[in-house]
Amino acid sequence: MAALAFMPPTVRAEDAVPKAAIQWPLTYLKADQVWQHTKGAGVTVGLVDSGVSPLGDTRDNLLPGADFSLGPDSTGIAHVDTDIDSHGTTMDVLIAGTGAGDGLHGLAPEAKILPVRMQQEDGSDPVHIADAIKYAVTQHVKVINMSLGTADTPGMAAAVKQAEAADIVVVAAAGNFGTEHVIIPAAYPGVVAAGAIDDTGARWSGSSYGPQVSLTAPGVGIPVEDASGIPKTSKGTSEASAYVTASVALIRSMHPDWTAGQTIRALLATATKAGGASGLQRDDAYGYGIVNPLAALNVGAPVAKDNPLLPGAAPLAASLPAPAPVPVASTGAAPGTSATPAQSSAQSSPAHMATEALKGSSKAAATAKTSLLPSRRDKILAAFAAVVVLALLLWLVAGGLKRRADRRNRIWR
Repeated sequence: MAALAFMPPTVRAEDAVPKAAIQWPLTYLKADQVWQHTKGAGVTVGLVDSGVSPLGDTRDNLLPGADFSLGPDSTGIAHVDTDIDSHGTTMDVLIAGTGAGDGLHGLAPEAKILPVRMQQEDGSDPVHIADAIKYAVTQHVKVINMSLGTADTPGMAAAVKQAEAADIVVVAAAGNFGTEHVIIPAAYPGVVAAGAIDDTGARWSGSSYGPQVSLTAPGVGIPVEDASGIPKTSKGTSEASAYVTASVALIRSMHPDWTAGQTIRALLATATKAGGASGLQRDDAYGYGIVNPLAALNVGAPVAKDNPLLPGAAPLAASLPAPAPVPVASTGAAPGTSATPAQSSAQSSPAHMATEALKGSSKAAATAKTSLLPSRRDKILAAFAAVVVLALLLWLVAGGLKRRADRRNRIWR
């Protein structure tokens, strides 16, 4: 039997907080700046969990899902008040909560959630989880979130490999045991295993650690809602995995042409270092660091496209390409204004200078050509006038000679 990674429960009634409470993880992850780039539109998240209740802040992002909690065939959709456990609803709110009414915002509020239920109230068999993963794959999701722990079986391992082969980023919770033991499926190769930190950036003592940890994210004192919409706070690597999943959704929304491997590479290379690590160093407590979606959104496409967490993958690059420049409608500043830094940079580039040189040469040639026209016209007019004058002179001479001849003829006669 399997249990969710956050069990024993870390959401308690005495932790109830107003819905208007500040969501510190959104501030910590600079959501206001992230949302200037993207809010996750166009990306579907496969949420393999306990189902999702259609609350005010989850209803609008829910897609018809499936329910494999009773066997290999779905017995219905996963969002008709079936979330007895509340765990799946919590994950939805943190990933893609819309903030409708007085609800909460997720980090990717415009992403869609495909709820795939795989457990009843007392947990689930790994076979049910594997079936849920396979269904999510058939629905062409871009990322699968599994904030759960289960037994290591050939079927589970095969289902995760199938998702990875389908270019899906798989994110899972590292576990809440506080020991050097990352749980399944987070421990599988290629899976982005998420550990938890508090609001100071320090690793939560209950966060499991080990060589499989990829990233850490906020996971302590997190404002959430249960399946009835009651506000509470919670803690755990489940919450951390939700923020990592949302970060993946943001990147895949902004870069739909990136592979799952490129998405993972961007997140690992731009993570905020912690625990004394630097560069691309990782440690077992924080992985490659604390997820930094804003930094990941501001890099260009990683050259290597394979998943760096799989054996035999290309090394993780220390520096990523710069993002493609945004086209500028006009390079000239209007009167009384100055060029933007981007324009100044573009205008100082060799390519721009060469282009301007060509433009200058063309303008000079055009000016020279224009200045030649009056000169040529004057010469033609002068030549024409000379011909006219010469003709007139010849006519006068001819006339004079004729008159002289006539006089001689008269005298002769």
